[in-house]
Amino acid sequence: MKNNEISLTTKQTFAKALKQLMGRQPFETITVRQLLAITAYTRPTFYYHFHSTTDLLKWTFVSEALSLLQRSPEYHTWDEDIFLLLKYLKANEKQYRSFYATMDLEQMNRIFREPIQTVLIGYIDYILRTHHLAVSKEDQDFIVRFFTGGFVSIVVDWLNTGLKTSPEFIRQQILDTQDNIIIFSLETANKKNKLNKNGDL
Repeated sequence: MKNNEISLTTKQTFAKALKQLMGRQPFETITVRQLLAITAYTRPTFYYHFHSTTDLLKWTFVSEALSLLQRSPEYHTWDEDIFLLLKYLKANEKQYRSFYATMDLEQMNRIFREPIQTVLIGYIDYILRTHHLAVSKEDQDFIVRFFTGGFVSIVVDWLNTGLKTSPEFIRQQILDTQDNIIIFSLETANKKNKLNKNGDL
């Protein structure tokens, strides 16, 4: 195995041990000593990969959550990937409660902006192909940034208010609003693009 593969395996082993402990006790009481007892790794190995148990918690959360957004190349089902993310956040509410409480918009942007943008770029490309639309790169980039920011903001509000709304309800809201608005935005940009081309003739 290559060094990066060994490092990833080590991180995943620590993450698995952390989840195991969080199923039995509050995160705040978990110690590095307990993680070492489960994994049989040494203390230097732990601190080579993580600064603290909080750092391990963040890595565990990010790696698991992002894997859901990178699960499928079929971007026309983008809402399914986002729904799986919402379900993951809800299902792990107890374990990650203290982590959620510290999350703000800036942190969520750093974690989710790039993968969500990738999902939306794929979805927009799918809409452009299936609806036979021609939209400038500038307009596409703006639409992606706009809706990515909106989604991240929705997730932050949801986490900060204790995940009271069900993932199913949020998914339906997204489908009822975002989906249609994205398509409408692309159709509007397509009309603008045609007008600009006609004006250049």
